[in-house]
Amino acid sequence: MIPLAFSAPSEGCYFIDGAPGGRPTRRPTSWYDRELVTRSGEDILADLDSFAATELRNARLVWSGWGKETVIKDKIIKYPESEQFVRLVPDLDVLKLRIFFLSLLWRSAASDMPQYANIKLQECELEKLRLMVLNKNPYPLSFFPVHLTQMVTRGARHNLGPLEMKTPLDFGAGNGPLMLNSYRFYFDGLIANIHTNVSEKFHAGASAIYVGGDAIVIANCIKFEDSFQASNMIQHGCEAFMSHQSTMLKLLK
Repeated sequence: MIPLAFSAPSEGCYFIDGAPGGRPTRRPTSWYDRELVTRSGEDILADLDSFAATELRNARLVWSGWGKETVIKDKIIKYPESEQFVRLVPDLDVLKLRIFFLSLLWRSAASDMPQYANIKLQECELEKLRLMVLNKNPYPLSFFPVHLTQMVTRGARHNLGPLEMKTPLDFGAGNGPLMLNSYRFYFDGLIANIHTNVSEKFHAGASAIYVGGDAIVIANCIKFEDSFQASNMIQHGCEAFMSHQSTMLKLLK
């Protein structure tokens, strides 16, 4: 469901696939639901995926756009009256990029695959998303707004299914972060939090932080080693070894 450009293993390698409580298995690539769309629908999604691969790599928002660098050297600034650091990323087709992220949400919610079980939308929301993707319509911007967080150090290549979470968002002014409900998508060192409880009034006052709300994308920055992503990966690895030690030793040979 996440484009192969962002989710395939390194050449000659494979992923160890496992869910909490499940037996780990070897997987040559990421997850894909072949029953999700028609041929014409697949063409629409393929166009969005190809666009996103080029756009996000050129903007160095994903690890695969860094070349051999392990730490991003682009200018990172501190957000005013906040402990949060951000990158300001210009020259993106922000509205088409928003449609790409909405397509990830639609794909996950429409799929019956267990890796996407955390994403549950009402039928009316699902249909509205489908039509927005089909018609390449990013509006209204307050409907599932998308906020990005970028890893600024390179970590282990891995995938993680989307999660339903409460995520912090700090607007500065010394008030501390707000906790917002979101669907969290991760791939290739980039996190897209798609917020689910944002009113039109809230969005109007904070639109610049969301993809498509301004000509410049504001991406939060975090080191991989300090991230939830890293701690979650370590936790899953430990749980897999504790529950399926012999299987894991075979898979790692």
